[in-house]
Amino acid sequence: MPVYPIEFGPVVKTGNYPHMAKHDALLWERFLDRFGENFFAVAYDVALGGFEVDADQGTEESRLGWQYSTALKVDAVAQRAEDVWVIEVKPGGLTSAIGAALCYTVLAERDGFSPLPLVPVVVT
Repeated sequence: MPVYPIEFGPVVKTGNYPHMAKHDALLWERFLDRFGENFFAVAYDVALGGFEVDADQGTEESRLGWQYSTALKVDAVAQRAEDVWVIEVKPGGLTSAIGAALCYTVLAERDGFSPLPLVPVVVT
């Protein structure tokens, strides 16, 4: 499961996309303009994986904070009726972006992220 519960919200441009770089956010908003109507909800900065600390090593809050800081962060997770898109946003759709989208999807599948099929996507 993700480190913290996923907070899905409406698919609208807000200008506030946690951990997205300025150039990434511009690409994301262009994507929303063109394809946003295909989704009914979106979540940002979804933390997957990370190092889990033993229960005797600090408070629950500090353990989750450590796990979050070591987790991989998915730029966006967008829901459709038939599937869930695991999205990496990058100005260049090179191997690092493709690898990130694939890796995030594998982690999400391993964690039982959704009963729907997961689709790795690069927005570039």
